[in-house]
Amino acid sequence: MAGLIVSSKSAAARHGVYLIEKTPPPVIQAIGTGVVAIVAQFPWGPQDQIYEPENIAAAKMTVAPPGMTRTGSGYLSLLGKAFPALRLVRVLGSGAAAAEATIDDGAGTPVDIITLTLKYPGSEGNNVTATISAASDGDANHFNLLVAVTGASGTTEDLIENFNASATGTQTVLTQAQKNRLRLLGGVEILDSGRPANGTYNFTGGADGTVDATRYVGTAGSADRGIALLEQDLGVRHVCVDDPGNTIRDAVNSGLVAHATRMADRMVYLNGDSGQTAASARTDVASFRSMFARYIDSWVYIYDDTTGAEQLVPPASFAASVASQLSPSTSMAWKATEVQAMLQGIIRLEADRGDQAATNTAAGICTLIREENGGHTFEADVTTIAPSDPAKKLGARTQMLIYMGKGIQQSLRGSVDAPNVAQNRDDITVAVDAFMDRLKRAQKGDPNHTPHVVDYVMPPLDEVNTPDDYAAGDVEVPLDVQLSSAMERIFIAIKAGTTPIVSVREAA
Repeated sequence: MAGLIVSSKSAAARHGVYLIEKTPPPVIQAIGTGVVAIVAQFPWGPQDQIYEPENIAAAKMTVAPPGMTRTGSGYLSLLGKAFPALRLVRVLGSGAAAAEATIDDGAGTPVDIITLTLKYPGSEGNNVTATISAASDGDANHFNLLVAVTGASGTTEDLIENFNASATGTQTVLTQAQKNRLRLLGGVEILDSGRPANGTYNFTGGADGTVDATRYVGTAGSADRGIALLEQDLGVRHVCVDDPGNTIRDAVNSGLVAHATRMADRMVYLNGDSGQTAASARTDVASFRSMFARYIDSWVYIYDDTTGAEQLVPPASFAASVASQLSPSTSMAWKATEVQAMLQGIIRLEADRGDQAATNTAAGICTLIREENGGHTFEADVTTIAPSDPAKKLGARTQMLIYMGKGIQQSLRGSVDAPNVAQNRDDITVAVDAFMDRLKRAQKGDPNHTPHVVDYVMPPLDEVNTPDDYAAGDVEVPLDVQLSSAMERIFIAIKAGTTPIVSVREAA
């Protein structure tokens, strides 16, 4: 007798009841919106790679371990924020090099025994030392190797005990697992058999290289470095940079906008120059019109976590952090206390724009403002395209287009190249309708924190597709969507006076 579940009717020879499993129609699943990518000049970390830290603590230990400089713009962009998920890309210039230390045996005619190479390139490596000391196991042919860096931010150490570079016994070879645990040391090359002399030695030759705009932007379409590397990661939804400097800022901002336009699935966050006036910001933003870009003004002061001193930093990473934590249908300019908490790392603004914040909004600028009772929020959530295309001005609108589009795109991937017949087309429309219905119903639950739409309409396919369209392999699914707007202005109509108020109530 055949089993319960059969592939077809012909597989069931005996009389009985069977279950034929059929491929279910596609179900559209929502895609997350919380991944932030920061492209920055960190003092340490991998080169030309996307680094995905488990959390902020892990990120700090990798891109600026204790003992290294923690007051640079890249590192400071990590402070005071609760990114749901993070991707980091380190920017280094051409000519970047890892520091090295070659240690000899200390004999009258010294023989070089080992060369130590640090894990990552960068000038911070020139502050690292290597200490050779007696081995923990007491073997005179062995030695302990301590690689360390110490500075105002603390100390980081890599310790390898009982290293053997001699001709007696088996020479030490670091495994990949051991190398992965090291934070400073990249590798040890044994040059000659022997034992290096005890002492402390300096690493030299580390260099950051010359950073220009191409090192930030990379080559579009090649995923080679900088922003272009993020073409590999289709989960990224928000991208910003640290302070690249005024000289190359325009080129970097243009690169961000070009990247967002190319990918069309993420928002980018732009900084202007420190110290610019509101009028200068409005002039600057005109060069970066895009429905995928938010221009943030002004710069802000935060406390660093090394000295506790105030540091002036660009604001884009704060905006990316807020947007990544909110529902895509909720305005980044929501004035709730929970949004103020997301911005509590800001001590004060470099410039309080006052009433010019409204003029900035019309120009396509998201302006940071101070709330009357303390804390900070954004005046408005607008994209840089606002003046030239007001219909696309809302940042939350773009985010919801991305949210809906990515969910539909990925979930319907399995329908691509299926036979273009009515049954398969109906399955697509049913899936899209079910997805949109869930979004419409979500407005009645917790609309502040849940992606939602106000309403939607799906006209019949045959209203927009002809038989020739189907024959050519095309299917257009029409979808009209009404998104929720933000309550930008709330009016309480008050009529006040000394005349008694007459209230009309129904009789009990």
